[in-house]
Parts: sequence; structure tokens; C-alpha cells
Amino acid sequence: MTSDPTVSAPAVSTPAEVALRDLATADSLLVALDFDGVLAPLQDDPSTSRMVPESAAAIAALADLPRTRVALVSGRDIATLRRLSQAPDTAWLVGSHGAEAVLGSHGTEAEHEGGADGGDGADGGDAAAVRSPELTEAEAEMLAAIDAHLEAFEHTLPGGHGAADFLIECKPYSRTVHTRGIAPEAAAALHGHATEVVEEFPDIRVIEGHDITELAVKQATKGDGIRLLVRAGEPTAVGYLGDDVTDEDAFAALDELTESCALDAGLSVKVGTAQTRAPWRIADPEAVAELLDRLVAERTEFLRTVHG
Repeated sequence: MTSDPTVSAPAVSTPAEVALRDLATADSLLVALDFDGVLAPLQDDPSTSRMVPESAAAIAALADLPRTRVALVSGRDIATLRRLSQAPDTAWLVGSHGAEAVLGSHGTEAEHEGGADGGDGADGGDAAAVRSPELTEAEAEMLAAIDAHLEAFEHTLPGGHGAADFLIECKPYSRTVHTRGIAPEAAAALHGHATEVVEEFPDIRVIEGHDITELAVKQATKGDGIRLLVRAGEPTAVGYLGDDVTDEDAFAALDELTESCALDAGLSVKVGTAQTRAPWRIADPEAVAELLDRLVAERTEFLRTVHG
């Protein structure tokens, strides 16, 4: 279940104002980020999403530093996330809102369910060979019901809006309805219809975000993804940047891990204007690029000074 923001929206900070010292000086650092809306500006066509070039360069630089790991945590499935992000081979990937993960370049792949420890395994295959949790019989039935439900609505949008006006993104464990660019009344009608399937299948998880309604058959969250990354990588500090409602689960998990002393430090940064529990906020993906560039410089200087 997605965590509700519990803190009133903090003011927007410039990238120069965000307190990065605990991350830059960590003995072992994990930098985890959402993709869409954070590293890549949101697009009407989600297949065209690409990292801001400056962020791509900063991610590559961080991934090359010792005692430093980069992870992308996304609602995208792993294969799509890898293809669109062009992330470094050493970057760890968490996809499908935490339901699947690839940990390590050309190697360790993890599968897990929401709230479960999951399993880690080592394969010698390349990074494109992604293993994902199998659908249970009940989950497959729910996914088929979602497909049938959405297909029945394709030509019934008000005001003459048909199937060409919205996009259904098919993922291994969910279907995402994109409504960016269509009339508000049509988007509202589509959202209302999409969520009606939950009346028959209450275990379907409804995920709402920036102009999307997602119907998922697995219950994992980005918070589960963060916990998996911390278990696997054992960092002493974690920074997480996210822009959407589902990122609140990651912020909550990071708070829990820090408060329980599983981490020496945690830093949550909200990107954009929505309400959040994160203590820091920056404006947009361009500000993310500036923040990452600053972290690269400060982390590089610390490692040079302390570790030689």
C-alpha cells in the first residue's frame, strides 16, 4: 500500500542548498533515484523518456567512484527501464514498483514480493537477461480481467474520445493507463472505469500518479525496493530522489531505516510540487542534474582526501 505523505510540503530549495554532507562523506554510499520525472522529464509518450544529458553524465561519474553505488527505482519494468535509461552496467535496477530487481552488472538478480525478504541469486548471464517473479494463478486471472475491463472501455470515452486518445502501457505485473493530453472529463471517466475492476478483484492494487492510473497484481512498493537495496549493498548512507506518489513509500522506508540505525544517514529529496514527507524539495529534472553534479564533486573530493 502506498504511504500517504505525512509532512506539509517543504519550500523549494536550490540544488546548492540541499544538505549533501552526510552523503558526500559516507563510508559507503547508495544513491537511488526514480527515473521518470527525476532523471528524465515526463513525456506525453512514455516510450520517448530519456535522461537529461547532465544527469546521465553525473550518474556515470557516481557509478565509477569507489564506495559508491547507484540504483534506479522505477514503476517501469526492468527491461524497459534498462532500455530507456541507458544506465551504467554497474547500476542496480529495481522495477515494477519494487516487484523485480537486478542487482549487479551481468550478475545478481533478485525477485521479491512486497514485505518479503525475497531471494538473491547469482547468474552468469548478461544484464539483458532479466528474471522476474512468476505470476501466480490468481494474479494471472486478475491481469486478464484488467485487460478485458480496459478493452471494453476503449471506444466509450465521452466527447468522442476513442482509444487513440489514451495509452495503455502493458507491464509484466500491471497495466498503466496514461491520460496526459486528453480532456479532464475523459480522464476522470477513464480513471473511474479502470478502478471499477477492483470491485470484483479487491486484491488489485490501484496506483495513481502523474496523469496515470495503474492497476497492479503484485503488492510490492518502492519501499520494499529500498529495503532490498540496503540489505544487499549494506551502505552506511542512502540518498533517494523521487517525484511521484509511489516514491513516498521509498521516503518512508528510508526514514525507518535511519531511525532504526540500519543506516548512519538518509536523505530524501522530493522533485516537484506535490505534498511529501521528504524534508527537502527541488524543482525539476534540471535541478536534479545540478544536485547530482554537486554530489559528484563533493564525493570525489572526500574520497580523494580521505582514501587517497
